[in-house]
Amino acid sequence: MGRSNLDTAKHLIKRRKFDLAISILESNEDLYDGDFEYYLALGIAYLYADVPGKASQNFRNAREIKIRNTQLLLGQAAIFLRHGETDRALEYYLDVLDINPGNSVALAAMEFIRLYGDYTTICKWVDTGDIKKFYPPIGTNPDIIRNCVFAGLLAGLVCSILIVNEPWKNIKPVLTEFESKFSLSVEERKNPLQTNISPENFLLKLNASEVSSSFNSAKKYFGEGRDNAAQVELNRILNSNAAESIKSKSLEMSRLLKEPSFSSLKDNYSYSDVMENPLLYQNCYVIWDGSSVNESENSDGSWSCMLLVNYIPSEKKLTSVGSVKVVFEVPPKPPVDQEKPVRFLAQVKIENGELYLLGRGIYQPLRGKTLEK
Repeated sequence: MGRSNLDTAKHLIKRRKFDLAISILESNEDLYDGDFEYYLALGIAYLYADVPGKASQNFRNAREIKIRNTQLLLGQAAIFLRHGETDRALEYYLDVLDINPGNSVALAAMEFIRLYGDYTTICKWVDTGDIKKFYPPIGTNPDIIRNCVFAGLLAGLVCSILIVNEPWKNIKPVLTEFESKFSLSVEERKNPLQTNISPENFLLKLNASEVSSSFNSAKKYFGEGRDNAAQVELNRILNSNAAESIKSKSLEMSRLLKEPSFSSLKDNYSYSDVMENPLLYQNCYVIWDGSSVNESENSDGSWSCMLLVNYIPSEKKLTSVGSVKVVFEVPPKPPVDQEKPVRFLAQVKIENGELYLLGRGIYQPLRGKTLEK
């Protein structure tokens, strides 16, 4: 059986050939008059082709036929988001979550609106095309799959040739810039510990193999994008009796670690982990839930509160595992609602012997009093 014009257009949309899909759909308008899938596909094609006016019209036509469809709702929400009408966009994202509570596009868009939903930022995202991550998903481009298959076959052929000829036998390994910079020298591997150092000058006593193991583990975690785990190993060295040159390399590596987001953080550490050995987790990032109390705006322009960790009465969590001060360099917008539970993304800091969290992100539910997982 041959492929219909509508199915052909949908396939072209997946291949990101939006103009061609629009041409086919527009030329068959009479044939598909009153067809929900037709209007939806044409609206999505126009949206990705950056023609929001025609996309909106086709989404409205589709809505007259069917309302409860996640692709349609995401498309209409995207139109409002592009125009900076965040309140209207949120209404549609909530409708999406009523149908599909775990919809990743709706959840990501709502977090974007909460954290960066000002009109200037939205305009920048529209200009760069980043806003398209909140469009109705159209799946993996089949052209990419095809190209990957061809590339795999070619790579297999090349590997077969290399295995037979073994040209690497005559090639000396070339160190990457990172590996070259953060490799222990012969002297450091031979003498990784400080000599004649008083116990009061370090907090953690390591032996030679432990210093090398922690340094190599930090490099491994860094390469895997596990910056938090790398920071722990670097902290272990920085607070130990390791040689000063190794500490210097550890400190330099720690400066390369990046700030995560709620979705990208790996190796989250619990309140009890951090409190058991604060210096081991200094400068690590954590995501902790709870309730905020004693909010205040400070004379230096910062905002602070106390977080009752894991105390969320609406989720029947009635016992806090402890409390910690949270400081944001500028007051969060929108402000924290003390009637709702809160989730903080923050960096562990120690100042004058006092541990606190330097806030980097906030999440609160838009409705209800439960933090979605």
